[in-house]
Amino acid sequence: MKKFPNYEGQHDRADTVKFFQGYNSDTPPHFHRCIEILYVLDGGVRCKVNGEERVCGEDDVIFVRKCAVHELMPSPRYTDHVLIIGQRYSDDFTNIFRSETLPSFLCDKSFNRSLLPHFQTLADHPDAPELVKKGYIDIIVGSLLAHYPCVPDQTAPNIGTIVAALNYIDEHYREPITLEKISGDFGYNKYYFSRLFNLYIGESLNAYINAIRIQNLVGEAKKTENPNLSELVFSNGFDSMATFYRTFSKYYDCTPKEIFHEK
Repeated sequence: MKKFPNYEGQHDRADTVKFFQGYNSDTPPHFHRCIEILYVLDGGVRCKVNGEERVCGEDDVIFVRKCAVHELMPSPRYTDHVLIIGQRYSDDFTNIFRSETLPSFLCDKSFNRSLLPHFQTLADHPDAPELVKKGYIDIIVGSLLAHYPCVPDQTAPNIGTIVAALNYIDEHYREPITLEKISGDFGYNKYYFSRLFNLYIGESLNAYINAIRIQNLVGEAKKTENPNLSELVFSNGFDSMATFYRTFSKYYDCTPKEIFHEK
């Protein structure tokens, strides 16, 4: 099955600081409005951020800007600290990251090691007061900004529009959704909105909507005994069986019956 990016809106809705240690996580493509910082403790991890791919090792730092599509693959194994910063905690950096961002891969290992105690403090004190957590976040991000030159971020001003559109799709994928309607609802020319969506998501609006439909359809089918394929197809927003089969073959290397066990 081909991977396509998932919008992990739960991080945005929680709007808090999430810190944990990862072990050999094979993380499929996803994105969110939160800043995410990963510190590789040992081993190797193949990481892709917005199409840029690199194998990172011990003491490398990976910076994932808001709404960047990213994925992780063990190479062959790794451990890391993962820091996900909710939007209200990153307000201090909003103006800085309005048109620029830190590079995705921060590989001055000697410098990065100076930040490791701050990551470790967050790991050792998960129940620390929010003000304390914010203090360590300010130190980590501020230090990275002072050491690493920022690079242009052309898409930053449109983050809110893209995520709002994705939220709309999540709520209305069972209904007909056209480029004309969704671009008009958000006040954009349809051609500009189409280019913007492609730039951020990496595929057309229609392809993304059908990917969401397939994802939800398959999830429903697996929870249903003897699912009726045609009912599922139309209840999940497909306009025809032909469109469903074409979309299904794009993401799966088998027939629908092999997944649905349809009788």
